[in-house]
Amino acid sequence: MNETLVWPVFVEAYHAISKHYVPVMDEKAAEYELPERGGWLLLPALTFDPDNISAEKLCIRSPYTSARRFQAGLEELVAGGFLIVESENDLDYRLSPLGRGAIMAIIQAGYECMTALHPLDHVELESLADILNKLVHACIEAPEPPGKWSIRHSRRIDPGDVAPVMVRIDQYLSDLAAYRDDCHLAAWQIYGVEGHAWEALTVLWRNGMFTLDGLCEQLAHRGFTSEEYQVALADLIRRGWVNLDDGEYCLTELGVKVREAAEADTDDYFYRPWSCLGNQALNNLQTQLTRLKTVLEMGL
Repeated sequence: MNETLVWPVFVEAYHAISKHYVPVMDEKAAEYELPERGGWLLLPALTFDPDNISAEKLCIRSPYTSARRFQAGLEELVAGGFLIVESENDLDYRLSPLGRGAIMAIIQAGYECMTALHPLDHVELESLADILNKLVHACIEAPEPPGKWSIRHSRRIDPGDVAPVMVRIDQYLSDLAAYRDDCHLAAWQIYGVEGHAWEALTVLWRNGMFTLDGLCEQLAHRGFTSEEYQVALADLIRRGWVNLDDGEYCLTELGVKVREAAEADTDDYFYRPWSCLGNQALNNLQTQLTRLKTVLEMGL
């Protein structure tokens, strides 16, 4: 069986689970009056614990987001008492007792929601968890590239083997999504472009032509300015990857080849560890993830 057929089902199953517990976690977060911009950074802070968190570290996994946006969110958490300043330059932080208590309560609310889910019988869920666990550890042990920054930090909040089976499945899915990020970073950073430039290239690759204003609107959540995207696009034009025609940016033939090559390399890195699974295990994985997704979506 071709393992690439499993990934789309994997993503759908992961989203199907999260649609159940994310609203519950949001409700719990609201009880702590977390700041709107910074509240989403409390979970990453836990993945770095006991090490400090910083905008610089957050940009390693997500170089597509402005460090300014990360910094503003971290400062909001400090203002709310959820983080403590941990360096003389005020750029490194750690969880405060309030912050630790809040994120642990939020996570626990999510765990309780997942524990109440029974989309498949227990034996089938345990079988799925075992396959995913084996795959996660194969990714961690795989030779570099890619690096393991994202998956190793994801594993830091693993609830352990005694956690309820749906909690473990969600953790393993999160770990594998993190490893996918590691693989994609390894695939495109060899070209020496900035993260926001690469994402602009990806938007054009997926969606076709964009004006500068349209591209900025598409990527407004990343926190970069129009001027920064204009400079990034100028770099892509210089490389011969993008053309500007009558105010609209589009990929050149070379740009398409570069982006498609990075996607192919991402898949190559990502699926190498999957050799630890035989055809039967892959078939079981696809079948179980499909059934899990279907039942969970029916329950919404």
